[in-house]
Amino acid sequence: MNIPLKELSREEAKEALDRVAESRGITVSVGQVIKHLSLSLLLPTSLVIAAAKKILYRSGVETEDSIILDFLLEIPKAFRPSLYYDLWLIIPKTEAGEANIKQVIKEIVGKTGVPPLTNEEWEDAKPIIEKLKGQLKVKGVEENLWKTL
Repeated sequence: MNIPLKELSREEAKEALDRVAESRGITVSVGQVIKHLSLSLLLPTSLVIAAAKKILYRSGVETEDSIILDFLLEIPKAFRPSLYYDLWLIIPKTEAGEANIKQVIKEIVGKTGVPPLTNEEWEDAKPIIEKLKGQLKVKGVEENLWKTL
């Protein structure tokens, strides 16, 4: 797709989130959300296991106008199979970045020919949605944004 990007290690991803959170163009509340996300999603594995869930950082990239991080979430169940979710955390750095990243997502959907998240998959993700919506007040936590893209 010819998008110049820099791949991010776990430490670089945390630094990028901190940098965006502290920038002047972001309100305090959004900056705080980003800082809390960076702390909660990038915890060392031993602390995550103690929290009875696993959030594994897979990869991340930084472009000129956004940060895209990929996580694998596991919610262990006592007598049933664990639940696994892929989570993309996308943080546009500017309003133009928001428009650009939406276009990139549309292109990905167009190239794959399938919706990234079906209604059934959205319903299956309810346990993680319920957990996140109580902790975060950010766009997309309570709604399937694939429909609006």
